[in-house]
Amino acid sequence: MAWVLPGWGGGLELKEASLPEGALEEASSLAEELVGDFFGLTSRDWRFLQYVLFLEKELVFAEEALASLFLFETQALLPGKRRRFYGLFLAEDKILSLGLRGPSLEALLLYIFTHELVHMVRFLKFSASFWMPYEGRFKEEREVHLLCRKILRRVPGKELQDIIYQFDQIYS
Repeated sequence: MAWVLPGWGGGLELKEASLPEGALEEASSLAEELVGDFFGLTSRDWRFLQYVLFLEKELVFAEEALASLFLFETQALLPGKRRRFYGLFLAEDKILSLGLRGPSLEALLLYIFTHELVHMVRFLKFSASFWMPYEGRFKEEREVHLLCRKILRRVPGKELQDIIYQFDQIYS
């Protein structure tokens, strides 16, 4: 499950999260289980899929983006001792501005976590490159969305199907 640093804002002054308590942890945990099962991830794979969640109010996101994924590396003198991990930045204010509540908000968070975890798995398995040129990114986003649809089809609920339908419109 993700480590959550609410209201990061570029420093380490933590602020209170505006998203419902427990919603992030529940969405990340369920997304990890679904993605892990779908791709048959091993414990070794999960060692390379470590990520930290940042709830961001100040980071500049692409206009339509609800989340951004960054790659970090710890500092170490020996290259073999360096660890890579992902920073998943959620555009908390943008997500809340959509006006979703309850199960609809939970469905959106599940979709976002699933989507970003699929990206991480594709980077891990060399199906895509984190450093891909800008021109190839929409194609990657569409491929990740199609995989998310397959992964999430096992999860019941009209709210999730409505969220997937909205993203179908974006990626069609």
